[in-house]
Amino acid sequence: MLFRLERNGKLISLETPPLALGGEAYLYAVEGDDSIIAKIYHKPTPERGDKLAAMIANPPADPMVESGHHSIAWPIDRLLTYEDDPRCAGFIMPRIPHTHSIFEFYNPKTRRQKNPLFHYRYLIRTARNLASAFDALHAVGYVVGDVNESNILVSESALVTLVDTDSFQVPLGATTFRCPVGKPEFTPPELQSVRFREIDRTPEHDAFGLAVMIFLLLMEGTHPFAGRPVEGEEMLPLGDRIAMNYYPYAISKPVPYEPMPLAPPIGIMHPDVRAMMRQCFEVSHSNPSLRPHAATWQQVLDLAESNLRLCRANTQHFYRFGLGACPWCERTTMLGGWDPFPSRKAVKRGEHLAPSIRRSTATVVIDPYAAPPHPSRRGGEA
Repeated sequence: MLFRLERNGKLISLETPPLALGGEAYLYAVEGDDSIIAKIYHKPTPERGDKLAAMIANPPADPMVESGHHSIAWPIDRLLTYEDDPRCAGFIMPRIPHTHSIFEFYNPKTRRQKNPLFHYRYLIRTARNLASAFDALHAVGYVVGDVNESNILVSESALVTLVDTDSFQVPLGATTFRCPVGKPEFTPPELQSVRFREIDRTPEHDAFGLAVMIFLLLMEGTHPFAGRPVEGEEMLPLGDRIAMNYYPYAISKPVPYEPMPLAPPIGIMHPDVRAMMRQCFEVSHSNPSLRPHAATWQQVLDLAESNLRLCRANTQHFYRFGLGACPWCERTTMLGGWDPFPSRKAVKRGEHLAPSIRRSTATVVIDPYAAPPHPSRRGGEA
């Protein structure tokens, strides 16, 4: 497959078959250059081409570029069809090797099996690096819009990369190329019932999704609005609970949900991080401008990482100063010996591959960390 780079007219050839198949495009390796990857749309349109041109002309300042890492997989150049009347068929972007979906890190079962030495300090650093990437985008007017676990890659050293960037909301003078999709779990309350194709999103909307992702990282894959209904209450979908402000950790008012019984205690978080979660999910429900910005998250997460101490029993257990005992040791006991951050010796013995979680007070095997169903993203016609 031959295409022409728009900027210098160079011909490039794409290897087949594609590396990945998506609903809107295929990803291809580029012959002779493993530093880039090509995205070719199934149905190219002039609007897609115009959006890409606007993005290429005004890239964000990647906060990690000096270290040789791309924290935002931004389009580099448009790819034109090789014909008499060329049209934009897609684009090239940096290839990000040795990374995995952020889900594989915040989900304890998957992390323990695939990245068993990725400890709590790394999770905090991942959250901090994610906030840094969001801040870089917001600084030049971009909005992620469709925040979800599929669009965030993480390396084993906690480096973060935002991908699928051509779905972001992009401003161009008086025009806005909107993000037409989103997942309810990461959508703020004020947008739960809107058609995304009909609204311009703001950094305050992103701030909600960012906080949800940070909560998932720091609370062992528990969603901030996941909870068990109190007696007599109905179990509502997450989107409805977000819209109704049923944050189970709320302290200003009672809500008809309580935290999940197997969720870590929210006290494992640094007090300033907890306060920011409350600010985002409880206080700012009717005033999105009060949500903490990405830059503020960076500062507080840096503080939280500097406030960690090391467990004497397991050097893979990091926890905050102020706690009387290691919460991860306590959690391991509560889960019947299933350690979310197994020791290096346990990993060497292969014990991290044990798939089940058991309560110490029960004989029933429970698996609260199985991969959730992947709901389809709600688009502009939903």
